[in-house]
Amino acid sequence: MSSVDTTTLRLSDTVGSVSASCLWLVWSGLGAAPPLRLSDGLQVLGRGTDGDGRLEFPGVSRVHAELFRQGPLHAVRDLGSTNGTFLNGQRLTSPSALSPGDVLRLGDAVAVAVARPLDQPPPGAEEVLPGLLFGPGMAALRDVIRRVARETLPVMLEGPTGAGKEGIARLLHVESGRAGVLQAVNCGALPPALAEAELFGYRKGAFTGAEQAALGHVRASSGGTLFLDELYDLAPSVQAKLLRVIQEQQVVPLGETRPIPVDLRLVAASPVPIRQLVDSGRLREDLAARLSGIVLGVPPLHERRADIPILFRHFLSRYSGGRAPGVDGRLLEHLLLRPWPGNVRELELLARRLLALHGTETVLRKSHADAEPQAPKAASGPAPKRALPEQGDDDLRRLRQALAGHGNLSRAAREAGISRQRAYRLLGDRSPAELLAEPGLEAQTELGTGACELARKSE
Repeated sequence: MSSVDTTTLRLSDTVGSVSASCLWLVWSGLGAAPPLRLSDGLQVLGRGTDGDGRLEFPGVSRVHAELFRQGPLHAVRDLGSTNGTFLNGQRLTSPSALSPGDVLRLGDAVAVAVARPLDQPPPGAEEVLPGLLFGPGMAALRDVIRRVARETLPVMLEGPTGAGKEGIARLLHVESGRAGVLQAVNCGALPPALAEAELFGYRKGAFTGAEQAALGHVRASSGGTLFLDELYDLAPSVQAKLLRVIQEQQVVPLGETRPIPVDLRLVAASPVPIRQLVDSGRLREDLAARLSGIVLGVPPLHERRADIPILFRHFLSRYSGGRAPGVDGRLLEHLLLRPWPGNVRELELLARRLLALHGTETVLRKSHADAEPQAPKAASGPAPKRALPEQGDDDLRRLRQALAGHGNLSRAAREAGISRQRAYRLLGDRSPAELLAEPGLEAQTELGTGACELARKSE
C-alpha cells in the first residue's frame, strides 16, 4: 500500500480514486460487523438496516449514513445521524469520496477502507506464528513469503525500525523447513574489535583471551537460518569475509587455515534501502549484490492502518492475561490517525501503558490516550535534505571533525562522544562525504578533497 493521504477527497476530485469493485470497509469498535465490500449500488449503514450494512455498535443511528458510487469513486454521505459521520477525524457536512487507508467512524463503529483484488477473499487477520499476527496490510507480503520461504536465496528485509522485520525472519525460517535454528544477530551491538570473532568463531589461543574455541554465529546457524540485523554496521573487512560465506558456503574461523563447510540461509534487515547503503559507503557493493537475491519491503504501520485495531487488541489480550478491556470508537479513531514513527513496537508499548494506568476500566476511551491524533501526510515527492544544524551544534561539529580524520562513521561517533544512532540522526539522508562537503562549519576549510574521498569509503 502506498503512503496514505488522510485528506478528505471531495467528489469533484480525481486524485487517489480507486476502482469501486476493490474497496472494502473493515469494521472494529464496541460491536461486530463483517467486512463490507462496496458495490455500485446504494448501501445504507445503520442499526435498522439489513444485511452487511447493519451496524450493531453504540452511537449508531437506525439510518446513519449511505455509501454510493459516483463516477470512478465511492462516496459516503451522512443521513442526519444523531452523532455524525466522521472521515479521517473530520465530521462530514457534505458527501465525500473514500480512498484506501481512509478512516470512517459512525458512533463507535470504526472502519478502514482497504483495497483488495477482485478475486481475493475479504481482508482479515492471520496468526502466522504463535503470537505473530498479519493483518490485511501484510497480505501481499504474506503471499510472497509463502512463495520464497523454501528457496535458498538470501533475503533482504527493508523497513523502518519496529515494523516487525525479525518476526518476518522467524516466519521465513519456520516455513523454510530447515532443521537448524534461527540465529539472530544485531550487528550494531557487536563490539567492532570482536565482530569477526563473534560471527566466524575462533580456535583456542587465536588471540589474547581466547581460552577456548568458539563456534561463532555463522557455524551455530548451519542447518538453519542466520538473521543479521543492521548488517551495514560491520567493518568492510568483516563484510568481505561474510561475502565469502554466502558465495562458498564455508567459513574460516580465526586462527584456522582450512575452511569449514556451512549450510545456512541468510536473512538480513535494514531500515535503509540497500541501494542507499551502497551509495553512502556503508555496505560493499558486491555484498549488496549477493544479499539482493530477494528484497522484501516491510511497510510502516501507518501505511497498513487496518492492522492497527487487530494488533492493538492482540497486545491488550496478551498483557492482560486474556481479560482485555473494550476499546471505544473514538480511541480507535485516535490510534488509526496517529503517524506511529515507532511502528508496531510503539503500538505495543502504548497498549501496555494503557493497561498499566487504566487496566481496571471496562472500556478504554480516547481520554485515556495522552496525545491528539496526527495524520501522516502523503509523500508528494523525494524527501528534502535535512538542513545542516546551526554552527553551534557541538555534537555535529565533533562528529564532522572526527570523520575528517579517518572517515569511519562508527569510530567517529565514539570519538565525538555520541551514540551511533545519534550520528545517523545528525547525518539525516546525507552520506559522510556529503556532510564533509557541506559549507557551514569551520572544519570544512581544513579538510580538502582527501578526507571527503576517505569518507565515501566509510562504513
